[in-house]
Amino acid sequence: MTILVFQQNLYSQKEIVGKVEYYISNNYDIPSFTASSEKTIKYLNSRRQQIELIQGNSITEIKTDTTGIFKINIKLDENLKITVNKKSKLLASEFQFSSNQLNDTLKLRITDEKIDIYKDSIASPKFYNMYNENQAYSDFENGKKRILTGAGFVSKESSIRRKKLSEEYGFEYEPIHGCIILSSESRIIYRYNKIMKKLIGIKNVW
Repeated sequence: MTILVFQQNLYSQKEIVGKVEYYISNNYDIPSFTASSEKTIKYLNSRRQQIELIQGNSITEIKTDTTGIFKINIKLDENLKITVNKKSKLLASEFQFSSNQLNDTLKLRITDEKIDIYKDSIASPKFYNMYNENQAYSDFENGKKRILTGAGFVSKESSIRRKKLSEEYGFEYEPIHGCIILSSESRIIYRYNKIMKKLIGIKNVW
């Protein structure tokens, strides 16, 4: 009987290949920002990542190779939880897979947004506290629907388009900076507006 149980466990297990991959989540449309993000992503994707796998009562800890790949035997009839870089405040990410999602290859894609947010909150703490992502959600819930902009020149065509959009969707354009603005502040504004645009329900508001 013991031998039969052992054989069943063998047949219910399968070796899978996992791959951890960091990617750029925001396209700021500014070359210097893109170059910086690409450099960070290249570095992250060349590191060995710490992996924790939990399946039933079993906990396994392994590391990927320098390309983000790891291999492990898992049970096909149990859900799987994978945590990448559990001890890192910025890099920790969690993935849940039901038993019917356990394919030969599991892709664990992780956004770089946490890193961007952290860097910008350090570079421009006061500005970040005023216009962070949580503030966008809070503003929307409190009926403060706004898109943050600069106070520079706006063409007649853009002005007409903005007026039409703001009246149609019930929001306002709010100028909060002049011609000179820090890179970190530009990214903070971008992320605030990204969330607000989604909540308002329109894709393009510029």
